[in-house]
Amino acid sequence: MGIAHEEADLRELLVERRLSGGIRTVRRQSLAYAHKMLKGDLDNTFGLEDWRTAAIDEVVAAVEAGIGDRITDGDPELGYIAPEHTLAGIRAHADALAPFLRDGGGTVLLATGHPTGLLDHYADLARALRNAGNGIVRVLDDHRLDRAVGAHAAGETGIRFFGGVACAFHDEAILHTHRPDYMEAMIAAVAGGGARIDLVIADHGMAGAAIAAGLHTLSIADANDIALFLAHARGRHEPVLPIEDNFTPAEFAPVTAYMLRRAAGIAV
Repeated sequence: MGIAHEEADLRELLVERRLSGGIRTVRRQSLAYAHKMLKGDLDNTFGLEDWRTAAIDEVVAAVEAGIGDRITDGDPELGYIAPEHTLAGIRAHADALAPFLRDGGGTVLLATGHPTGLLDHYADLARALRNAGNGIVRVLDDHRLDRAVGAHAAGETGIRFFGGVACAFHDEAILHTHRPDYMEAMIAAVAGGGARIDLVIADHGMAGAAIAAGLHTLSIADANDIALFLAHARGRHEPVLPIEDNFTPAEFAPVTAYMLRRAAGIAV
C-alpha cells in the first residue's frame, strides 16, 4: 500500500472514530477553558506564562491555527478539528522521531497527564525508541511530591512509570492531570544529576512544563488544551498534534502504528 493511500485510510478512520473532524470536545468548553487560562487557572495554564500577556483574540486565533476551527463561531455544542491539521501533526511527530529511530543515542522523556487515552501510545513509542538505542528517562519513579497538587494532599501524590512513561498517581490510582508539577520535578531531578534530555513527548501540563524549560517537545493537544496552542503560535515549540484525547487506547492504535511506520521509513 502506498503512503498516500495509507494516509487516506487513516484520515477516514480519524473522522469515523471522531478523533478528528467532528469531535467530542465542544467549542463551548474550549472557549470556557480559554477564558480560564487567561485568568491564570492552574489547570489550564499548563505551567506556561504566555497567558499573562495574551488577550482573547490572540488566543482564539492561536487555537484556530492549531485545529482549523474558530471556537467562537458555529454551534457551541459541536466541536471540530480539521483532519488535515491532525494528519500534519502526525507527520510532524513522525518526522521528529525519525532521527532518533535512525541514529539512536538520544535521551527521551515520555509523560502523560491523560493516561486513560494516551498511555499505550507513549509506551509503544518508548519501546521503539529504546529498541533503536535511545535512553528512556525513568527518574523519580515512585517519588512522592512534597507539595499539594490540585485536590491531592502533599505527600500522597507522586510519579510512577508504566511502560517507560511517567504518570501522576494518588494512592492506588493513576491520575488525569493538567498540572505541570510532575514534569517540573522530573526536569529538576535530571538537571541535578548532570544529565540531559534531548526530547520530551507529552501532553497537558507535562508538555507545558517541558516547553517552559526550553526542551524540544512533541505535544498532543485536544481542542481545549489552549495553552499549548498559544505557546505554539508564539513560536515556543514545534510541533503540536491536534487530536481528540477522550478515547479508548485501541482507537488511537492506528495513529501510533502509522506514525512509527512513517518515522521508520524516513529513518532508513
